[in-house]
Amino acid sequence: MSIGDKLRELNALLDDFEQADSNDKGRDLLVARRFENNGGVGEEDVEYEFKRIKVDGDIAAELEGLVRDKVDNKVSALNNDTKRIAKYDIQNRHKDEDVIEYEPVENIPQFERFERLFEGQRFSSTRYTESPKPEFQAIRVSHENLDDPIIAFINYSRRQILGRTSWLRMKVGSETHRKVDDSLLGIPNRLDAVYYDGTVFVFSHTKFENAFGYMDAYKENAEEMLTELEDGDIPFDDFQMFSEAVRGNPNALRLLQEVKERGVYEDMDLEDASLVREEFDTDLEFDEREDGTLTITMENKLDVWKVLRFFNDDHLNSPITEQGYVSLAKEDAGE
Repeated sequence: MSIGDKLRELNALLDDFEQADSNDKGRDLLVARRFENNGGVGEEDVEYEFKRIKVDGDIAAELEGLVRDKVDNKVSALNNDTKRIAKYDIQNRHKDEDVIEYEPVENIPQFERFERLFEGQRFSSTRYTESPKPEFQAIRVSHENLDDPIIAFINYSRRQILGRTSWLRMKVGSETHRKVDDSLLGIPNRLDAVYYDGTVFVFSHTKFENAFGYMDAYKENAEEMLTELEDGDIPFDDFQMFSEAVRGNPNALRLLQEVKERGVYEDMDLEDASLVREEFDTDLEFDEREDGTLTITMENKLDVWKVLRFFNDDHLNSPITEQGYVSLAKEDAGE
């Protein structure tokens, strides 16, 4: 079965579940809270606690409907050739083309943190307003004929709790607004990812990374990469500024991960630095030492993007115009 057919199979199952007896299926709204032990970022230092939000039957049906509608929209786009399906790749976030990504669970970093979600375990109840704030929420749809549940993931935002800081909260009526003492909760009209039969279908690239702990993996990889770059053939005038800029920005960590996966940096040397300085109209600065060698310089931490684009081999020449460009979404055009 192709991966596209697997998504279509999921769509058909959700359609069948709409008519299924509620006694034969389960529909849970779950939240995940993140806990760090000893202040570390390593795999052994992070845990997720999963708990259930109590909802009535009408809300449960609406949540199931949200999953069904969003999956159906993706399948319709796939069938109409307005979207294509592609393996998850960190570089897809740069591309204009709208893709449905997929990732087998065995490729997800630290997937063991999430395994309890997929085992049909019953969790104790909680509220959204308990501390710490949820990292993400999940809609879990199970059926007696399924070996494991279907799970939809939605990143959490504090903005979901409506009126949280308002002095006066009112419910909008057709004619008269009335006071509401409790905060109101909203669920976003979107899905960021859906799990089915060993595969996670990714509908929002960045939110998927946030929910599934990719940033933790990027932070760990960054430490290895920073050591390699510091010990590399191209010296920095102030490597500490560069390393602090990378560690302090999630998008810089993502771009450093791209640098790692492309691997071009491993063979770069001072000749490459000279080539970029001479051939491209770039604001990446290289200072020349007394011995004639070049060092990468940064005026401030914002220059981290120029440095990372250099190591990611993002400088390209057009064979048509002979113009130099910075390209963030490179496709292999063949030889």
